[in-house]
Amino acid sequence: YGLATYDIRNIGVISAVYMLPFGRGKAYANDLHGFANFAASGWSVDSIVTLQSGFPITPQLSYNPSNNGDTRNPVRPFINPDFHGKAINGTPSQWFNPSAFLPPPANSGFYGNLGRDTLNGPGLATWDFAGEKNTLLREGLTLQFRGELFNLLNRANFNTPNLIVFTPSGLSGTAGAINSTSTTSRQVQFALKLLW
Repeated sequence: YGLATYDIRNIGVISAVYMLPFGRGKAYANDLHGFANFAASGWSVDSIVTLQSGFPITPQLSYNPSNNGDTRNPVRPFINPDFHGKAINGTPSQWFNPSAFLPPPANSGFYGNLGRDTLNGPGLATWDFAGEKNTLLREGLTLQFRGELFNLLNRANFNTPNLIVFTPSGLSGTAGAINSTSTTSRQVQFALKLLW
């Protein structure tokens, strides 16, 4: 029994589009003409903020000491009764503390007592932002310029940590370590579209 691997407890997404009120017929600078009106009007900004908690994770063994022949290594470690403190460190070098667990004895036929998906991995937070200008060329024909920034704050969103806590030779040196991110660094792109 345990949480589903896709169980994200908290997620929030805020999306907004705002048409800037500049140019002829708008609240501000409505007396502009010619090129000045062309430059000031038709602008809007878009923003999407996504915040979510992490996926459930299960510390594992790289081997199966239960001797049941299952090659998927389903055996989890034991909870260390002498461990005190938080199991989640929350740092990329060691997301969870491997000292919170003990390996089942080799060739013992025992399964560990750690539950499935009992820990949470890293969460995610991104802010995407865009600005666009729509220019009406003639009826039914619009030219759109867009500038987009993905992960505007350049936040590192970490991937799932290394879940292997124990190998046949003992404690894994990379247990709980994170070596990649789940999103890219800040990305900027520009686009020009013709809409008809």
